[in-house]
Amino acid sequence: SDADPVLHHPDTSVSSSWRVEHDGLPPLDLLFTDADSWGFAELISTGSPAHWRQLRELWPIDSPLRQLPVDLPLVQTMASAKIVAATESQIYAELNLDLIPAELREGQDEIALARARQLPPLVELGDIQGDMHSHTTATDGSATLEQMAQAAKNRGLGFLAVTDHSQRVAMARGLDVDRLLAQWRQLDRWNEQNTDGFRLLKGIECDILENGSMDLPDDVLAMADWVIASIHYGQQQPREQITDRILGALANPHVDIIAHPTGRLLNRRPPYQVDMPAVMQAAVKYRKCLELNASPKRLDLNVEHLRQAKTLGIPIVISTDAHSPKGLDAMRFGINQARRAGLTANDVLNCRPWSEWPKSIAP
Repeated sequence: SDADPVLHHPDTSVSSSWRVEHDGLPPLDLLFTDADSWGFAELISTGSPAHWRQLRELWPIDSPLRQLPVDLPLVQTMASAKIVAATESQIYAELNLDLIPAELREGQDEIALARARQLPPLVELGDIQGDMHSHTTATDGSATLEQMAQAAKNRGLGFLAVTDHSQRVAMARGLDVDRLLAQWRQLDRWNEQNTDGFRLLKGIECDILENGSMDLPDDVLAMADWVIASIHYGQQQPREQITDRILGALANPHVDIIAHPTGRLLNRRPPYQVDMPAVMQAAVKYRKCLELNASPKRLDLNVEHLRQAKTLGIPIVISTDAHSPKGLDAMRFGINQARRAGLTANDVLNCRPWSEWPKSIAP
């Protein structure tokens, strides 16, 4: 919309806030404060209410913070508490805690970890060595194999898996066996001609068909560097049937990973019915990976599933599912999601150079 934003400004005190409303978008609250109170403003406006309530209990009983109702608006909390702290670190240090990253402020075990100096070193964008899910003009991408390779190199990556759709995804001109093998020959030639250390990986996003079989023959999948299994059709099937399809794919010795495992599209399509505990147990049994799809349309797996996967030791691969060079920049959204789940670089397989990956994910 071209409508101008509407600003609502309350009375000012020590701090003030503005609410910005724009046609069709959720309202945005802006909090203003002076530099001496910036750290406190940043602290109380990030993380969950549960984290804030736990922090309040750590201040002395006679502290103004302990006297405030927990549901006060932020600007009133700022005005009433009048805590001078230019940085968040100052506040956490006063409470004898390590600085807790904003992504972990969920009111779970982060305070105990901070007190014990055991907060995990969260994964960062710079830890990512390669992207394992991308598409080209061979199917529904908007850039050629060569253009995607150059874009990945420009972003400092060391490898890129080209994983166009298999034949079942007719709307995306999915690849049959002949077209796939031709693409892999093209990819081999590109690798032979480019000796700067960057590598394209022969991949495929192979559909798990409605009857549970894979969309391409096993002897073809065996030739790939990286096989993604995913569900695009039959998403309305019963929970047991969808779960069995995914379990069958995980049992396939040529499948490395399940992509966007719950199929959700944010604000457009809910997850399909799937028994994620059973999927995770199968991933453990067959030593397979699960994808954190970094596309802002998906962010699938969700945070709770990522935490469960970390507990079980399931390798996570953060991939962009890029359909264009610009799509590779979505990696940062996946990193943000992974950090919320407490993932470190050790939990994310593509934080390793390709040369250090196991020859086969499965035993």
